[in-house]
Amino acid sequence: MTGHNSPHTLRKEDLSIIVVDDLQFSREVVKSGLGKSGFSDIRTASSADEALYLLNQRRAHVVLADFWMPGMNGLEMTDLIRRWDENNDRYTGIVLLTAEDTASSIVVAFDRGVDDFISKSANQFELAARVFGAGRNAFQQNELRGRMRRISSQFLRVKQYSLQDAETNLPNRAQLELHIESLVEHCNTRGGCLAVGLIEVSSSNNELRLGTLKTIANSIQLSLRPMDMVSRFNINTFAVSVYYQDPQAFNPNLFDRLIHSIKRHTMQTTDQGKQLHISIGVWHGHELNEAPSTADILASAHQALAPIH
Repeated sequence: MTGHNSPHTLRKEDLSIIVVDDLQFSREVVKSGLGKSGFSDIRTASSADEALYLLNQRRAHVVLADFWMPGMNGLEMTDLIRRWDENNDRYTGIVLLTAEDTASSIVVAFDRGVDDFISKSANQFELAARVFGAGRNAFQQNELRGRMRRISSQFLRVKQYSLQDAETNLPNRAQLELHIESLVEHCNTRGGCLAVGLIEVSSSNNELRLGTLKTIANSIQLSLRPMDMVSRFNINTFAVSVYYQDPQAFNPNLFDRLIHSIKRHTMQTTDQGKQLHISIGVWHGHELNEAPSTADILASAHQALAPIH
């Protein structure tokens, strides 16, 4: 759609045109005039419905249509194209041809989203200039939209990276805090039970390599439900956040299972053969009418850290 040319070097042959008129003679006259003026990608349609079909098959820079046509007229077609454009984040230039060049018709056309309005009596050169102007505007609009999409995509990748631990690919502390905030809000409005556990690991030489950290992360994930989340709280601490709709269904033994899974997968040693030490602290609450802050929850879980033997 945008090609490889910048808007400043846009040529007529770069633009795709759809000419819409219920009269075959009128369609051929317009197509011939545009062709003589340098446009080469010109499709024709005998109705608005056919034009929309062609547009759906392959986008066009400009739709040049008769104002008055049987069935769907030019303004009704403009409404549909504008909705399509909005839903697909694109822009199509629309120029209407009419024998009526009254001020009221022009105002109505522009209010409905038409780019330009030209009399059927206009000569070939004026028609070509108006079509090229509408095409250039559509080209530039789509170039801009494309750049904005690329910027948005880059921003989302950066944002995702900023919420992810680079070493383990787990959610990091920033994402953990956002997750806890959403769970607290959910509990506050809909009820339920929230538990947050911190699992701190260390070794006799106080050094844990990435292989050990990934083994621990995987062992925790294997013991959790899909809706629960494990994240990396800090360099040697993992966090687990758990939600239950029914407080009676919450089982504190869940965290015992997590510890058992870590011990089983690591044999309680690091990948260097050193003894692995594990501590755990859990905060648990339900019916959070006075919702605690995320900082308070994490501080409580951290204060509760105690060694597992």
